[in-house]
Amino acid sequence: MLRLVAILSSALWLSGCFIAEEIRKGDALIEQHSVGWREKKKGIEQAKAEDAKAEAEAQSQKAQNRGPGVPDQLADWWQETVEKEPVKANRDDKLVSCVVGGKTKFVRESDCKIRRGRASQLKASSKSSATAPSKPKPGA
Repeated sequence: MLRLVAILSSALWLSGCFIAEEIRKGDALIEQHSVGWREKKKGIEQAKAEDAKAEAEAQSQKAQNRGPGVPDQLADWWQETVEKEPVKANRDDKLVSCVVGGKTKFVRESDCKIRRGRASQLKASSKSSATAPSKPKPGA
């Protein structure tokens, strides 16, 4: 019984390959004898060649960095990033200790979230350094 199933499945699989091969051969014959298909194929090849040529020109232009208006674009970028007024911090955003990549940094909570760090609130101490009594100097 198992042999019969194996023989039937291989026969079906091989017949499927035979059918696909015959379809490919038929498509090749149609391409050879069809005038409209040859013209369409020529048009497709010409369009591909033009696209490849345009892409190559664009790549060479980009490589030379001589595109239209590059100095103007750089000046606009410089003005946006450097010369504009810096972003004002939100007053509700508290300072936290942020662990990013094994290093602890003290940043605002929103910055820690952006960097995907682990934030922990800073604890306020009861004594501040401004009001702590200073130790007497030796010999005074």
